[in-house]
Amino acid sequence: MTRQSSASGEQGLSLEGLAIEAYRDGVVALDLELNVLAANGAAVELLAGDAEGLVFPCELDSFVLPVSHEYDWLQEMVRERICYRNHVVRVMRNGKERTLLADSYFLRGSDGENAGLVLFLKDIGNLVSLERQVHHHEKLATVGKIAAGVAHEIRNPLTSIKGFLQMMRHELERQGMEKEHSYTTVMLSEIERVNGLVGELLLLSKPRELKMEDLEVEELITVISPLISSESILHNIEFSMQLEPVPPVYADRELLKQVLWNLIKNAIEAMSEMDGGKLIIRSSFQERDGLVRIDIRDSGPGIPHYMLDRIFDTFFTTKDTGTGLGLPICQRLVNDLGGKIQVTSKGYGTTVSVLLPGLAL
Repeated sequence: MTRQSSASGEQGLSLEGLAIEAYRDGVVALDLELNVLAANGAAVELLAGDAEGLVFPCELDSFVLPVSHEYDWLQEMVRERICYRNHVVRVMRNGKERTLLADSYFLRGSDGENAGLVLFLKDIGNLVSLERQVHHHEKLATVGKIAAGVAHEIRNPLTSIKGFLQMMRHELERQGMEKEHSYTTVMLSEIERVNGLVGELLLLSKPRELKMEDLEVEELITVISPLISSESILHNIEFSMQLEPVPPVYADRELLKQVLWNLIKNAIEAMSEMDGGKLIIRSSFQERDGLVRIDIRDSGPGIPHYMLDRIFDTFFTTKDTGTGLGLPICQRLVNDLGGKIQVTSKGYGTTVSVLLPGLAL
């Protein structure tokens, strides 16, 4: 961030003739008494949230949303006669953080004195989100390289150990040594767990060959619904579907089934400790974005807001027996299909959404 004071000889801008409504980014003009002289629609949406009842000029406090300390930088800019350059600002809108880039210039009076400032706001949230995605994919790629290098070296001795243990287990059973037999059962179970972990790492290490085809989402979910129902009954969970007509998607059938089942299992596990709950699977079409949306909603304890940014991090888990690879793998697989995963949680219950491009009907 660069800050320039009025002593810097910054070239001023006149408010007269400033076609701010035609400017696609936010523009706000303020005087030195913290009054908003004018603002275009983009600025109102970014700072005020709603233009209803706004009449210019108006006081800054009545213009911006009443969020504590969120606009300290704006008041400081006016009071200290500071011009900002590339100042990054973060504001909350509808529970989501928006990242803005702020630049400001002095407004000159008739005698050339500083009479106010004009502020330009550019929403760079997409750029920040893209940067985070790139960083996340780089981490997944690093984990994948490590996995590819060691997975086979781990699996080879595990196969030998598993084979000898199975022989030992059979012999102990034949000799009636039940206590020792139970030990081998535990060891074989742990070996299977390690094998499963290695298999998950291999999913991150290399993209699988996709068998893409046109898929009907309703038909795909209906196919796996008996499995979901039986698992829900085991955990005393009420399961329902709300499937709306949506366009087909172009995806790998088995891969998409694997993703949905993994996410559904996560939802069921989240509610199993609560002795029951509700599981809803819903499909819808976001026509504006051309995306088919599959929501998996549970009534579990939810995810704390400070953890939401970390749930796709490799090896991060809130489960005692979790590996922290389930969601990163699902995200990787959905990315391979050209889609994305979104997670929302408001303190009670969680919704995981799979969004895939819909095909034109």
